[in-house]
Amino acid sequence: MANLERKVTYSRNGSSTTTSIEAASPMIKAVWNQAHSFGANIVRVRRNANRFGVDQGRTFDSHHFNKVSVYKQKDQPKEEDALYFARKIPVTKANTGMQILEIATNIDIQDTLDTIEDIQYYAETAFFERLWNRIRYGTPMALYS
Repeated sequence: MANLERKVTYSRNGSSTTTSIEAASPMIKAVWNQAHSFGANIVRVRRNANRFGVDQGRTFDSHHFNKVSVYKQKDQPKEEDALYFARKIPVTKANTGMQILEIATNIDIQDTLDTIEDIQYYAETAFFERLWNRIRYGTPMALYS
């Protein structure tokens, strides 16, 4: 994929429509690795549009903040809702972890890494722990507050 494009889509092994993450720059790999450590399957970093909120679908929970969207597969999706990538294997069976990173070519990598870290904090931290952190350190209760 040429850098003249507005976005580049990376996948684990590459395909006719994606670039292998192995061919990415170290900074792009850092985004991939941070999302992978969070348990994300798909990350989308937009060029212009902002999106905010949390959605719970049949297969994925998605977290959106500014230009970053993180999609994390539910622990127990129903068989009929399982998502398949190129290989006909459900994500829960063999394709766990990061699968797709769609990233705009004009983004700030550090801002993207910070946003994924924030999404992970709010997705994985219990309400009362966030309340305590709010009282003690002034940490916001949610990404959107």
